[in-house]
Amino acid sequence: MSNENQTDIDQCPVADSDEFGNSVPVIDIGGLTNDSSSLPAESAINEIASACREWGFFQIVNHGIPKSLIDREWQQTRKFFAQSMQAKEAILRTRENPWGYYNNELTKNQRDKKEVFDFTTDGADPIYAAENRWPEGMGEFRVVMREYLLACTKLSLQLLQAFCVGLKLPADFMHHDFATNHTGFIRLNYYPVKDPLEGTDTPRQGVADQGVHHHTDAGALTVLMQDDVGGLQVYKDDYWHNIPPVEGAIVINTGDMMQVWSNDYYHAAMHRVRAMEACDRYSIPFFFNPSASTRVDPLPTVVSDARPGRYRSIEWAEYRGKRTDGDYADYGTEVQISQFRI
Repeated sequence: MSNENQTDIDQCPVADSDEFGNSVPVIDIGGLTNDSSSLPAESAINEIASACREWGFFQIVNHGIPKSLIDREWQQTRKFFAQSMQAKEAILRTRENPWGYYNNELTKNQRDKKEVFDFTTDGADPIYAAENRWPEGMGEFRVVMREYLLACTKLSLQLLQAFCVGLKLPADFMHHDFATNHTGFIRLNYYPVKDPLEGTDTPRQGVADQGVHHHTDAGALTVLMQDDVGGLQVYKDDYWHNIPPVEGAIVINTGDMMQVWSNDYYHAAMHRVRAMEACDRYSIPFFFNPSASTRVDPLPTVVSDARPGRYRSIEWAEYRGKRTDGDYADYGTEVQISQFRI
């Protein structure tokens, strides 16, 4: 996508949800997490499939992650970003090791106005052969982060089953690509009112100034906790739609690999986060990604003579690596699934 077209998208208006009568759906998945064969589970699966087709986004309630763990996760996240810049930069991310702190990330080759901390499962990850970097003197931080990552993994596997059933596949069809060797990771996001690099009180104006510039997520699905500030928007039908915080809810969106697997039945939606003008914002996404050895192709139930496969095979590790490289430097066109379209 050219820079001109990117700007055109950013200048599209923000929809009034009441006026347009549509908004990102909120889905109760209590039946899905308790008994995947129940009628409530079937209803949740159908709602999820519909949301993936229409929006690429939805929110879930009764998701099974304990409130006590969520509260501890928020507490430790705020504690981490409240550290001195010197303490945070002691575990600064690099192109060679993408785990740790960063405040100069690019999206669509434009710098985001935020700070982040990334971590993954323990041990050297198979794509970068690099291990997590943890802050000194924050033992409880590490414990809570690990616990929350496990909870997100469990929830994501349940959602993945629903995605598969929605595509007329056995619930465990994609289990082998994720269950024990996924390459998912958690990111802590902090969007300060002040620019983390410039450190000024200059007001933020214009569509080119975003907390995170518009993009799609690279992997299978994303599990996102957002605080009560707002600012997340999804692009649909030439409008930006706000995704307002809902108490107790978690935001889910489909990524590039799920769009390829579903042969465009499921939609990886463009989304962005507005720059903060009144107060700071925090969010915590878990990016659920397949194993490093996964080759992504349209799945058998979504390919036919009438609707042949729309994508060439994608090597996940290579795709993910190129996306990560683009976080650090402007290499021109960011890798997108459109480049693999047949």
